[in-house]
Parts: sequence; structure tokens; C-alpha cells
Amino acid sequence: MADHRSNMTLSPRIVALIAKKEYREVMHEKTFILSVLIQLFIASFSTFLVIGLTSFYDPTALGELDMGSTKIAVVGNNESELYLLLQNSDLSPILYSEFSDAYTAFYDRKVDAILIIPEGPPDGYEILDIDIYLPRSDLKATLVSLQLKEPLEKFEQSVRDIRTKRVSGYTPLDLNIVERKTKTSSTYFEFLYVALLPLLVFTPAFISGGLVVDFITEEFERKTIDLLLVSPISLFDVISGKVLLATIIAPVQAFAWVILLMMNGIVIHNVVTILLLVLVVAMILVLVSGIISVMFKERGMAQLFYSLILIFLFMISYLFTNSPMNLVTRLSIQSIGGLETIVWLGGYSLLAVVLYGGLLKVVERE
Repeated sequence: MADHRSNMTLSPRIVALIAKKEYREVMHEKTFILSVLIQLFIASFSTFLVIGLTSFYDPTALGELDMGSTKIAVVGNNESELYLLLQNSDLSPILYSEFSDAYTAFYDRKVDAILIIPEGPPDGYEILDIDIYLPRSDLKATLVSLQLKEPLEKFEQSVRDIRTKRVSGYTPLDLNIVERKTKTSSTYFEFLYVALLPLLVFTPAFISGGLVVDFITEEFERKTIDLLLVSPISLFDVISGKVLLATIIAPVQAFAWVILLMMNGIVIHNVVTILLLVLVVAMILVLVSGIISVMFKERGMAQLFYSLILIFLFMISYLFTNSPMNLVTRLSIQSIGGLETIVWLGGYSLLAVVLYGGLLKVVERE
């Protein structure tokens, strides 16, 4: 009769061997490799992606970018106030005397837009119509519009100041405008630190939970768990080895992504603390998926249940000030104190210990 140990006995040597075995297998898993490559691409070209994605839902966020190479064909008089304003802006105006010449340059893509200066003077009585021709590309047209906005607003204000004085009963209002020193953060900043960075560092943790489901359920579905248990290996050794590997690879990947983000010129503070938080969160997700896998023993049901839990946790993560996602944001921009960080890290670590005990109970019951 085979002499195997109790299911609750834990051997560090055997756990390490099982983790090493799973590591060799996961390195040949095409789905895992593909997910890593996708994350690598996002981290490597993070600045480009942030600018591109930001332009879709808030094009005005691109107004602060340096785009001085934009060439505008201006049809009109070089002594016009609007032309002088365009010269003093970030644009590169090119003066044309005839619209046909400007349109030819626009058609040949030598200029990015056409602006026709009105003939009437600012102090005249006729309506000043300004015609602007923009390219078909939505993004390029948006960029040109953003750069034309400032000189056009200055010209409008100048004309308004001159003509308003002719209105009968006109009395200027003396407004005392108090400028606040605090400024709202830019959309680029928000997207980078609130969305991209937390998602990128926690994606390995999300994937680790799914890997554990595959690691454990395949042992039950292939009946290989029975062969393992008749050997001097406990069920807890098997589960712990798989959990160990899935937990360790998450902060390793997150560290690589943080390095790539920093190489893209993104400043990230408290890197060590962020990686420690990723480790704790990965452990929580891995233990949750481990409990689910041991209970269901079937990959489809276990993955479905884990995905539902993950979606729920992701949806509520931004509702709490110190959820893991928000903690990464606050840590990366140094907006959280050391004591508060220790308290919340300790709280999440305690949750991981509780889940570890829950996995112990589930394995004991099995």
C-alpha cells in the first residue's frame, strides 16, 4: 500500500518543484505568451497610445501639444490684424493673394488648411465673415481647429471691443475676477495615471487568476490529480505550487511594464510599494480562483465564475478612494502618506491571509 502524506501537509521542496514544472509549461502556452506581448506593446508605446486614445474622447486635450509645423494658407492682406495674430501663434501662415493658388497648395497637401481673411476693417459696420477650409481627416481637422482657436478668439475680442463702444448706453462692467491658484489636472494626466497605469500593472494579476483556474482544473479533468495523490505528494502541495507560480509572475511582469513606462518619459513614484501592492492583489485573485477551481473542478464553470467576480471587483474598484486601482494612482503621483499606505497594504494582506485559510479549508474538505 502506498504511503502518502496527509492532504494538509506542506513541503516547501515539493511546492517549489511543482511551481518549476508549471513554469516550464506556461512558457509554452500560446495564449499567455500572446497576452504578454500585447502588454509589452502597450507599455513600450504608452505615450503614443495615450495621446491617440485621449484624442478620441477629448480632442481639446491635444491643444497643449507642440504642433507648430501646421501650415495655414491665408488669403488676404498681410497688414490685417488677423494675419498678424496668426503670425504670433504656433501656426505657420503662408500668405496668398488669390484663393485659387491657396486651394492648389491645399489640394497638393502643401498646407493643412485655408483661411480667408475678411476684407472689411475691424472698426467698420459690415459683418466680418471668415471662411475656413479644413481637411477631411477628423483628427487633423480637430488639431488645426484647436490651433486656430486662440488667434480667432483674440481677433473676435478685438473687433468686439471696438464695435461695442458704438452701442448707445454702453457702460463697461468693472469685474473683479479672482484667479484660483489651483488648476484642474489635464485629460492626458488623468488618462495616464488613472486608467493606463493601474490597468497595465494589474493586468498580470488578472491573468494569473485565470492561469490558476487552468492549472488546477486540468489536473481534475485529465484525472492526473489521482496519480499525483498516490505519490508522496499532498493535494495542498499541488495547489500551493500552482498558486505560488501564478502569484510570483504578476509583479515580475508589472515591474517590466513600469520600467518601459518610465523609459517613455512617464514619472512613476513608489515603484517598490506599487509592486508590493500588485503582489498582494495577485495573491488575492489567485487564491479566489484557486478556491473556485477546487470547488468546481471544471474549467468552463470555474473560468466563468472567476470572470464574473473579476468584472464585479473591477466595476467597484473606482468607487472607493483606496481601492487597489486608486492606490496605484495615488502612489505613483505621491498623493498618499506612508502610514495610510501601510494601513491599506496591511488590510489587503490580511484579506489574502483569510483567503489562504479559506483555500486550506476547501482542500481539507476535498
